[in-house]
Amino acid sequence: MNIVKKMVVCAGLVIAASSMVAVPTALAADGGLVAKKRVAPVYPRGAERRKIEGHVVVTYTVDTEGKVSDVAVAEAVPEGVFDDAAMRAVSRWKYEPPASVVEGARARITFKL
Repeated sequence: MNIVKKMVVCAGLVIAASSMVAVPTALAADGGLVAKKRVAPVYPRGAERRKIEGHVVVTYTVDTEGKVSDVAVAEAVPEGVFDDAAMRAVSRWKYEPPASVVEGARARITFKL
């Protein structure tokens, strides 16, 4: 089963002492997975300072308890800039428990200033 989700991360809100936060928009549900919790990635400070934008496509597994595991980068542009932020966020996502393990779920996370 190939499930695709899309998350756009935008900058510009001021929260506490930070001038940058990740704001998810345009999330597309697909394939019967129902999200209970989605954690938005944090825009990397170095990328913000250098005004770098890009995206990461991650693959992951959702177990029968709705927990995400086996998060891996399938594509990253530019490579190595947003990978860790995307993987950290997706690994904290939670879903309504599916009837069986879902392997090969995919999410595209776009980082945009």
